Formats: sequence, C-alpha cells, structure tokens
Amino acid sequence: MKIINIILLSLLLVPNVGWGQRSQINFGSDDVWETLLKDIKIKYAYSIKYNSMLPKPKFGDKLKAMDGKLITIAGYSLPADITNNVLLISYNPMNMCFFCGGSGIESLVQLIPKPADKARFKRLKTDNYFEVKGRLKLNANDYEHLVYILEDVEFVRMIRY
Repeated sequence: MKIINIILLSLLLVPNVGWGQRSQINFGSDDVWETLLKDIKIKYAYSIKYNSMLPKPKFGDKLKAMDGKLITIAGYSLPADITNNVLLISYNPMNMCFFCGGSGIESLVQLIPKPADKARFKRLKTDNYFEVKGRLKLNANDYEHLVYILEDVEFVRMIRY
C-alpha cells in the first residue's frame, strides 16, 4: 500500500515539473517544442518490409528551416531499451508519452550524443527533466530512427531529478 501511495504521488507531481521551462531555438525566438509538435502532419502507410503501418511525416516550413540547425531543448528522459543505448527526450513524462499514454510520435526526439557526453546520458533516469543542445535532423524515411533526431548532442543541464 505504501508503494502504491508513492507511485500515485509521483504521478501527480511529475507532469507539473518544468512546464514553464521550454527551450528556445538558437536562431530565433520560436518555441522549439511548439514547432516540433505542430508543424508536422503524420499519415500512416502500410510497409510490406516491416509488415506494419509506419509513420509518413510531412514537415512544415518552420521545421524545414530548423533542419540541420543547432537547437536547445528541454524535456523528460525516456527509456527506449534496457541497455540505455537509445536515448530519447520527450515533451511529456512517461505516463503521457507516445508509447504509454497516447501522445504522437512528434513528441519524442532521439538523441545521438557526442562521445564525450555519452556517460552523462547513461546516468539519466526515467522522467528526469533536462536540457540538451544539438543539430536537428528531420527523418522521413529511415524507420530505424524517430522522425526527429538530435545529433552531436551536448548535455547542458539537469533541471529536475
């Protein structure tokens, strides 16, 4: 019973962490998450190769302008595999994420850290709220990766544990 109370209390507190701390794109004043979430249209098409329905993103003009640019973004750490080799930052905490809570795939960004920063990411736990910077890559065709990839990622700061 004590564990259930702790979990319930955690779920009540986590969504309120960092809501006013969204990151800005380095080359303008637009909110990064606002653009990532709203300047994309996702349709799903059947893939014979994967025997599944897969996302077919269509990126808007703002996103196309961000492609290849350095951005800074804050979000929640989400586990993608048990080895912690696939790193994700999410607009939403775990209980509201794409995989668990029904948010869209556009609410996740795959992180590919610089080798010097890789160890810092290994220490992240689910729902840690942190900030990173890296080069945004839009991905419409490689289904081994998410639609948003941040390359050469540097860990900026931990905002909330």
